[in-house]
This record gives sequence, C-alpha cells and structure tokens, in this order.
Amino acid sequence: MSRDTRGPYRRDVMKTIGTGAALSVVGGSAMAQEDGGDDENGEDGGNGGDDGEMDEDTGTVHTVRTLIEGPATNPERPADFFFQPTGLHVQPGDVVKFVFVTSDHNVVSYHPAFGMRRRVPVGVDSFSSPLMGWRDDSIADDQIEPPAEPGEGGESDGSENGDDDGESEDENGDDDDESVPQPSTWLHAFEREGVYDMLCSPHETFGMNLRVVVGDVSEAPFETSDPDNLVPPRAGPVGLARVTLTDPALEPAAIVEQGTVAWQDLDANQGDGG
Repeated sequence: MSRDTRGPYRRDVMKTIGTGAALSVVGGSAMAQEDGGDDENGEDGGNGGDDGEMDEDTGTVHTVRTLIEGPATNPERPADFFFQPTGLHVQPGDVVKFVFVTSDHNVVSYHPAFGMRRRVPVGVDSFSSPLMGWRDDSIADDQIEPPAEPGEGGESDGSENGDDDGESEDENGDDDDESVPQPSTWLHAFEREGVYDMLCSPHETFGMNLRVVVGDVSEAPFETSDPDNLVPPRAGPVGLARVTLTDPALEPAAIVEQGTVAWQDLDANQGDGG
C-alpha cells in the first residue's frame, strides 16, 4: 500500500470510543496543552521542555510519536499505525511527551473506568488524551480538506525507525516548513512504578499500542506471551492489539534492558505479511 492512500482511510476510520474524548489531569498526569499554549505558570505546556533533562523534581521528558506507514506489515490492516517507540522504560516522575505527527490518534489507558481490564498498576487512575492531530493555528481558517501529512509525496518522515529528532523537525517534533501542518502534543507524568499498557482508540484493532515500564520492573500480572490467554475483547485488547501486547520484544524485562523498543523491532513486524 502506498502512503498516499492513508488520507481517505483516516476520514472513514471507525468511530473513536467515547473514552478517548476526555482529558485526564489526575493520577499523576501533567497538564496537557497544544503547542503554543501557556500553562498556569506561564510556561509553554505544549513544548514540554527539551527531549532531555528537566529539573531534579520533575525528572526527564521522553518523546513518543504517533505514526502511520505503509505498506502494512500485516494483511489485516491497511497500513501500520503505531507509537514510536512502542516500548519505553522511564523512571518514576518522568514525563512522556506525545507528539501527534499524524492525526486522529489518542492515548488511552487500559482501565476499568473505560470498560477494560486493568493493564496499569493498581492504584493508578484512568487517563486519556483527547483525539488529537494538527495544531489549529497551523491550519488555514478557510481550509476544507484535511492537510497532507509530513512525508507524503515521497518524502521521508525521519529515520527508518521514526525516531530521528534531527534535521527535518525541531525539538518539539514540528516540521520547520511552515507549509505543512504542525503536530499537537500531550504530556503525561508516570509517577507510580509498574507496567502501563495504552492504546489509540481509533486504531487499537490495528495493533496501535504502547507499553511504558516505570522503574526496574520485570513482570506484570497481566503479562502473557500467548494472545489466547488474554481476556476476550472488549474487556481485553481488541484485534491486533492482542498481538502487539504479547510480542516478546515488549516483555517488561526486555524494555528495561533496551530502554526503548521500536515498532520495527517487534517480532510480529519482521518479514513480509507480519
């Protein structure tokens, strides 16, 4: 599948579950704002600081991007919809800055409040970003059609693994070219040690999931290497999410050892056909 087929599909994608529309500021969430907005302290909440060290009290900021690439590595999806990295090791108090490089995504925890079996540590409240994409101020007021995504038309989004911070994007994940849409960002602080599984609600069935391991945790009560052992959908992961979340590359110990696990490193995405 070529990349230019994504636009029409996204406009006709399955409806987002209602839980994806709420913005959580509890359970250790950092206040989430779009780029260009100031937080209550007068600081730029959208920027979330550099992709490096913050002060000692707030920890480190890690960047995760939402990406769509083709051709698909699995025939059950029209393209690959994924978080990059897909596995991430952080320390308690660290912040993850989600950069919505492609539109129509959100970040939702697996939590009983959303009708799903808990896949975050006990005692952690549910959290969800809004459905996000391009910053409003980067879209012309009279624009009718959705904007083309950075990288369409044969250009590269970045490195092969989608984690090139360098030449084409600034430190906020924004493309320097003002003619392309600019991504929104959302911040979440992970305070409690444990394993956190998250999904993008429009694309969970295509395997768009993220696992964050907070602290040096080597296992989780819901960990399994066999998709058949998972709780059946809807309470359990849906569709190809069951494959993503049971991939050996996303075992907590593997994430702790590697620090980050790219989408391309998942066993399910090796070779042709997934």
